[in-house]
Amino acid sequence: MSTHAHSREANAAERFVRATRQVDIAFRVVRGEDVPQNRHVEHSLAVRQLEQALDELAEAQDFFDSAVGTIAPKAKRAN
Repeated sequence: MSTHAHSREANAAERFVRATRQVDIAFRVVRGEDVPQNRHVEHSLAVRQLEQALDELAEAQDFFDSAVGTIAPKAKRAN
């Protein structure tokens, strides 16, 4: 049996990827595209699910940014 230790950064990245996928699926449902393993959903419910997925994506991005830290761009040197 193997055990996987996940760092905070890895957990944040996984959460961000899951949230991104949920936004993609929800957006497709709102547009009326066929999405595998998805039942027919009323447009208003699909829009609400998209809003929730976007909220989760924003929270996941904040968590990811806090986990890995933001890297400030280096100032260009004048020659």
